[in-house]
Amino acid sequence: MRIDRFQSFALDAYRQAPEIASAEPWQEGTRRPYGIELTVAGRTVRHALTRVPVAGEDMETPEQAPVEGEPPAPVEPRPAPGGVRDRQTAQYLAAVLAGTGHREIARVYAYDEQSQNAGLGVEFHSGAKIHMLLT
Repeated sequence: MRIDRFQSFALDAYRQAPEIASAEPWQEGTRRPYGIELTVAGRTVRHALTRVPVAGEDMETPEQAPVEGEPPAPVEPRPAPGGVRDRQTAQYLAAVLAGTGHREIARVYAYDEQSQNAGLGVEFHSGAKIHMLLT
């Protein structure tokens, strides 16, 4: 899944989560050209989007047919959102995305405690990855 299509997918998923008051596209010029701004627990949380392409993928050509497989298992119970740039909020956002049952997604996870920053990642059946650093 290319980054622009993922951004649209994530916005739709977040907008359906009752704990998220708003979800809008966000960017910070060329430094962070793709991202999402959320209102969670009364606070603004942003995450940038960065995509790691599949080896040998030609980004100049249109996206090929999606590679589908078994979707990730939903996270139950879903963690409560913290509403700030923390691991709890990252775990919550990962649970929202995993709960969609999207067949292109193989895995959704929050960065672990060893990570310097809070964020989450998505791995696709195609081999592509999306990283989302909370800012």
